[in-house]
Amino acid sequence: MNPDITVIVPIYNVEKYIRKCLDSLKRQTYKNFEVWAIDDGSPDNSKKIVQEYADKDPRFKSILKENGGYGSVLEYGIKNTKTKYFLVCDPDDWLTDDALEKLHNFAENSNLDVTVGDKYNIYSEDNKKVYIPSFKKELNVKPRVAYDTAEKKDRFIFSEVSPHAKLFKTSIAKNIDFPHKISYTDTILYVLSIANAKRVGYLDEALAYYLIDRPGNTMTAKTEAKIRDTIKIWHSIYNQLINGFELNQIETYIYFLYYEMKIILITESQLPSMSKYHTEILKIMRIMQRYNKILAKYVNNKVVPYNTNSMTGRLIFKGFMNKATYKWVERLYVKLERKREA
Repeated sequence: MNPDITVIVPIYNVEKYIRKCLDSLKRQTYKNFEVWAIDDGSPDNSKKIVQEYADKDPRFKSILKENGGYGSVLEYGIKNTKTKYFLVCDPDDWLTDDALEKLHNFAENSNLDVTVGDKYNIYSEDNKKVYIPSFKKELNVKPRVAYDTAEKKDRFIFSEVSPHAKLFKTSIAKNIDFPHKISYTDTILYVLSIANAKRVGYLDEALAYYLIDRPGNTMTAKTEAKIRDTIKIWHSIYNQLINGFELNQIETYIYFLYYEMKIILITESQLPSMSKYHTEILKIMRIMQRYNKILAKYVNNKVVPYNTNSMTGRLIFKGFMNKATYKWVERLYVKLERKREA
């Protein structure tokens, strides 16, 4: 029987963690899957460990490629797999034993293009486990329901965008482009998959364990590099949306990009002085000004429940959209965030 799911495992300097990940895949109650452990030029012993599993279980495949970063691994796996579905499992994370079975059953029974589960955050120092739902309550996303209208489906982009416990139909992601040599490309995968999807659904069970605080985890990456990479991610998502869809199809995504712009500014506020990528941030703000009327519907009328619709938020928005004041308001916003975090 041909496998129905490919589990893509990006491999780079994870020899301390990879066995736990691969063992969790061996224990899966759903058996009709394959594992592509894609070694992105890792200099450690990860490839030897993966090969041990490949020698014992034909479902496990060790794939070696030149270093190109996380996005190049996603690109290789998605464009080359022949299975109906795929799931990305980072090598320092692991799945519950029934994760694939539950995600696959829900996807098949409801004809879903993207199936989203919850996760646990694991803190290595004290082995603390925290349940993380994928959606905030105000988004009003009901579990175990198939959403096929744009209004409901597009709300999924405001979930946790990380790949944990997410099953994708391969056909909707084949044409997604991924920048190489940068982090956070899983955001591109998730947002553009939702844009391409016809039907999506949410399974309210924690099906993955995310080791959040290991050294080298992108969640703890240096702020300057994070700003650089998130700017590139922003432009990649924007360009693929604008070139692939009619504007009236992606209005919610334009608001998402506005929200992501504010996150970049908040990240900049964590630096003691202005980022060297500040000019690039201002370019993003000027792009957003093109969509003033679309954004105003979301900021002022609370179209998306994720928006808090505060007076401060509305004033900041007006300042950002004004070509005469946006630079001054941007500096003020960063200063306010810096004080708030102090």
